[in-house]
Amino acid sequence: FRSAAFAEKNRGRVVGGLPDVVTIMEEKSLSLTCTVWGEPTPEVSWFKNEQEVASNEHTTVTFEGGKFASMLINKVTPDDSGKYSINVRNKYGGEFVEITVSVYRQGEKIPEPKLGQPKTTAATPVPAKSPAPPAKTPT
Repeated sequence: FRSAAFAEKNRGRVVGGLPDVVTIMEEKSLSLTCTVWGEPTPEVSWFKNEQEVASNEHTTVTFEGGKFASMLINKVTPDDSGKYSINVRNKYGGEFVEITVSVYRQGEKIPEPKLGQPKTTAATPVPAKSPAPPAKTPT
């Protein structure tokens, strides 16, 4: 049945370039760029936590030449952490690709990407110079 194979071959999709997880220090710029494919040229939308991302002074969304889709976040803050996704689609179909972004503060240790972790509130700042020894009980 040729038309299903044709639609599969021509549908909008991401062909490469996106990481699954991005860990970035605050105040840096985050650029997510990928190559997309589709015939006819697909439309591209970016989402953060299910809300569509529009270009503003903090975030720039571009789609060049029908091939290169990118989202640039200027000076990320911890508020920029979250689940991002890109949707690439044309009349034959499309797909979502998800990217998890974790922003950490300078001097913090890089967070391990864990799903569904509670937000930690640092009540007492721990001096970074003297890490506590790991509590290991000898067996």
